[in-house]
Amino acid sequence: MLRGMFIFMKAFQRIMDGITSVVDRCVSFSFWAAAVLLFFLGPIAFYEVVVRKLGHPTTWTFHILVYSQLFMIWFGVAYTQKVRGHVNVDIITRLLPLTVRIITRIFAYLVCQVISLILIWQSWVMIKRSYVYKLMTTEEFLHPIYWLQIPTLIGAVLLFLVFFCQTYKDITWLFTREGPPAE
Repeated sequence: MLRGMFIFMKAFQRIMDGITSVVDRCVSFSFWAAAVLLFFLGPIAFYEVVVRKLGHPTTWTFHILVYSQLFMIWFGVAYTQKVRGHVNVDIITRLLPLTVRIITRIFAYLVCQVISLILIWQSWVMIKRSYVYKLMTTEEFLHPIYWLQIPTLIGAVLLFLVFFCQTYKDITWLFTREGPPAE
């Protein structure tokens, strides 16, 4: 009985480590996509400023910049959470013992997972509604709105998966105490 439980736990740990590895790769890919978009934002904005000063403003650059920022933010938010780059208010929790800090962090991750699930659901509803009603953009780039809403869903899914993996790592540390906990 105990041997079977041990085998099950090792298999479960191997599966979760594989899932964590896949999530890390996807989040790293989304980071590079956001970085490429950020690289193109500068020249496009520079072009718009120059042609506006020359008296020939363009309207397409504004929309390209807005769409690029939308994609960049939603693709970058999961990576920022993965590297723990978001601002944390840990004035009180820093004073707590390590185990209590980890438990508090797990609780915060669970709350964030619920919020991410709500965001995933609402993103899906928004995309579905735009697709069903065939909503189109109003500017000169007449195209379906749901293409601009898809990054919200992708970013929310990646964010949920990052929170899930961080929760798994902290719970694993609580039970095994192997290595330092992720800070």
